[in-house]
Amino acid sequence: MSHVVRRFKELNLKLLSKKEIVGAHAGKIYKVEALRESENAILRYIYKEFAHGRNKEVEIHMDLADRVKPFSRVVNVWDGPPQAMLMWDLGSPVKEGFYALSAEEKKVMIGDVLTRLALLHNMSPSQDKLPIHRVSSEWRDWCLDQLRRLSSRKSWALPGWEKTILEAYEQLNIPYYQTKCPAVITHGDPHLENVFYKDDEIWFIDWEWAAMGSPLRDVTILMQDLYDNDLVSFVPAFYRECLRERGIDLTDDDFWSDWGYLYIDHLTMMLAWEVEKYFQGYASDEEIQKIIDWKIGEIERVTEMLETKGWK
Repeated sequence: MSHVVRRFKELNLKLLSKKEIVGAHAGKIYKVEALRESENAILRYIYKEFAHGRNKEVEIHMDLADRVKPFSRVVNVWDGPPQAMLMWDLGSPVKEGFYALSAEEKKVMIGDVLTRLALLHNMSPSQDKLPIHRVSSEWRDWCLDQLRRLSSRKSWALPGWEKTILEAYEQLNIPYYQTKCPAVITHGDPHLENVFYKDDEIWFIDWEWAAMGSPLRDVTILMQDLYDNDLVSFVPAFYRECLRERGIDLTDDDFWSDWGYLYIDHLTMMLAWEVEKYFQGYASDEEIQKIIDWKIGEIERVTEMLETKGWK
């Protein structure tokens, strides 16, 4: 009896089928169907076995179940070996189909995600269970390596991209930035591929990077899938209103400093990741050039804004 069959049996489920989901995942992920014989019901789940060194999510779901459960659809976690997790099949992520929505529909969807994040951020702290998120030079260094790798292979890669990132991190002293907003529980990776809409509610998957940090950490990661000036302006304004509705009124300096620094750091992080996905064959030359141009433009714009406003 395989360990997967045995695990399902322990949950009073009979495994009917298991199909691997191919993609850039940290581990192996399967769509599975199982029969609950007592109810004669066929149920659909996602079963994930974690890659070595990428198993932090197991600990988070075990230690923070009371805080994570309202935002996740995890059914069971196995501490090993192999470490794994079972969750309800939530269907397709929000990102799938998002760009086909109208401008107003996009705002409604993003507003729902931000409202949900604000609820997470308003939960009681968990200093003893989660690491503290800190800004560093990690994403800058990775991104510069990725852009140099790209330049060595593609004639259309521009040296100005590296220059923009170097100047932003040096002028703003980003690796040493100390966030100003009160630390809250943050998901750590709520881009739209990790966000699902199911049963009239927003759900989050992949809690590997959960940590105590500024709430703008999650907000600026969510923004990485937005390539529209109007939406980029909408997000921080809407989120700040969400906080005010919960009695949290941050100063302009605290809010916009954290937003700007974390936005630049995450633009850099996701730029590096998008280049990695390009090397893995998930984007065309035209698509990756558009992504890089947008993110570099945003880094330049926000760097200028922070310097002009004095939000440092």
